[in-house]
Amino acid sequence: MLFAAIAVISAWGQGLTASFAADEASVPYYLMGWDSPDEFDTWTYESTSSSTWKLGNRTPSFGTIDLTNVASLILDYASGQNEVATSPAIEIRPNSTLEFYCYASGIYLVYGAWKLYAIVDDTPTLLIDQFQWAQAAGYDGPSWERFTVNLAEYAGKEVKFSFVYQGDYGEDEAIDGFRILQANDGDEAIININEGESVHFRDTSTGNVTSWNWTFEGGEPATSMEQNPVVTYNHAGSYAVTLTVGDGTTTDTKSRTAYVIVHAEAPVAHVGLPDGAYLSPWVMMFVPTEVPLTFKDASTGNPTSWMWTFEGTDITTSDLQNPTVTYLQEGTYGLKLEVANEVGSSVDEYVNTAIQAGGEQEIWNIAPEENSDLTMMEMGWYGNYAGTNWLGIGEFAEHFDAPVTDAQISQVNVYFGKTTATSTDADIEMKIMTAGDDGMPDQVLATTSVKAGDLAFDPTTVNATEFVFDEPVDIPAGTEFFAVVGPFPNNGGDDIAILLCRRDLGEKCTGYHFVYDEENYEYLETGTWYKNTDDPLSLAVAPVLSFVTSSDNTSISQPEADKQVLSHTYYNLAGMSSSKPFDGMNIVVTHYSDGTFTATKVMK
Repeated sequence: MLFAAIAVISAWGQGLTASFAADEASVPYYLMGWDSPDEFDTWTYESTSSSTWKLGNRTPSFGTIDLTNVASLILDYASGQNEVATSPAIEIRPNSTLEFYCYASGIYLVYGAWKLYAIVDDTPTLLIDQFQWAQAAGYDGPSWERFTVNLAEYAGKEVKFSFVYQGDYGEDEAIDGFRILQANDGDEAIININEGESVHFRDTSTGNVTSWNWTFEGGEPATSMEQNPVVTYNHAGSYAVTLTVGDGTTTDTKSRTAYVIVHAEAPVAHVGLPDGAYLSPWVMMFVPTEVPLTFKDASTGNPTSWMWTFEGTDITTSDLQNPTVTYLQEGTYGLKLEVANEVGSSVDEYVNTAIQAGGEQEIWNIAPEENSDLTMMEMGWYGNYAGTNWLGIGEFAEHFDAPVTDAQISQVNVYFGKTTATSTDADIEMKIMTAGDDGMPDQVLATTSVKAGDLAFDPTTVNATEFVFDEPVDIPAGTEFFAVVGPFPNNGGDDIAILLCRRDLGEKCTGYHFVYDEENYEYLETGTWYKNTDDPLSLAVAPVLSFVTSSDNTSISQPEADKQVLSHTYYNLAGMSSSKPFDGMNIVVTHYSDGTFTATKVMK
């Protein structure tokens, strides 16, 4: 007992000292900024064309990221290039990372781009292929982009790093901020991150600490009382961090000025879905005519300027961040958003088949980039979610936002992944229901059904099961609604499942299910609706909807059968084009000799 008492007295007697570190903290031990001729000459350069490595600047200069910047390593495109820039040998320390920035436009990299190699004992190993990186990242630029390479496998070795640019009239290049950093918790360490990235702080204080009070300049959150908080920095700058710890009697404070250095990042343009628009399996978005719609800028990277270009609307361009436009008549149209800041620019562009205004179209809650990831949720012996199951889940519902103008639904198309049915005569119902005060399916507006033996499925093509209503179902403006399907037969060999898009916890969820009450191991007719927030998802359930407008607009005329076919172009739902189909859902546009075209749905 005496020793225990002494230990307690000793612990309380320890001095209270505030201290902290961060997982992202590091110390640079090799720096190359290409800011002077002497610095430039520490590397070796080889040139085989009229273009040579040199000091210079691009617009915007690297000074937008590093205020101490004077110049960058520049290489202008030319014909027949095989240009090499190689560092001196550098001894790599444990826990090291290579970091550098490059400024280039993505469109010309197919003609010429660099590859970065690590050279050990005259043996090169490819680290980054700029062209392959641009393809994988969907990069368009131009903008300053940061590249990072983990050097763990080179610890203890002497390494030369070499940029090898090969091509013929490719792209102008600017490289800067080349440095090697070692993870470090010491007082000399700092944190270098880009806008939008997070820092994982760690309390390393000593003493009997019972309280923590953090202050983060420029961070979100700006304060925290957690022991080990995670903080996001969304704006460029140099920021201090302060920690005050307490033991209930005394406090101690530690501050580190300019501890977090946040670099500006070029924006990435992205068009957000306006209120009143629907996603669709076959177009990027489906919108009404004659109704003002506010498009949302969903770009990342803190853009400071915006330029929208519209087709078919009352205005053709806008420099507002979130402009409001009205589509004037039925048709298919394109859309373009270009954003920029001091670091670079980016474009999000959709071809003229991307937006359908008016008319009739399938709608669903699955984004274009998600449509190739449709899957089924199989629950082992218990069957399938959104299909045959032995868990008392009878009906499945997909929720849809309210239309901004009166609408009608003629049918609901359902995309199945499995349609095995021994109970071929069983009716599978489809209902359109409104939302009740609790947000769950409530009033039935219309009902139809399809026999289990008539469910459509073909793994090689798009083949939806059509649940057709006797009369179009009216959906008044402002009315949220559900497409509700089921129950499904489960007599032995029945094995039916609807395709769906699963997401991570906390993400978008539009899928609901009805669970029957149970008594003495028997399911009753009563039950409860649940939103599937435990496994967020959207069902591949697509009502065929048309907007009711005040005038009778006409769509683009279709070509006659005897007109000459000139070409076929495939588009995915993000607006990218190709001469071959993309994985997932496609629209193939057939161009005719008189300038008209048709659009047909296909799936690969």
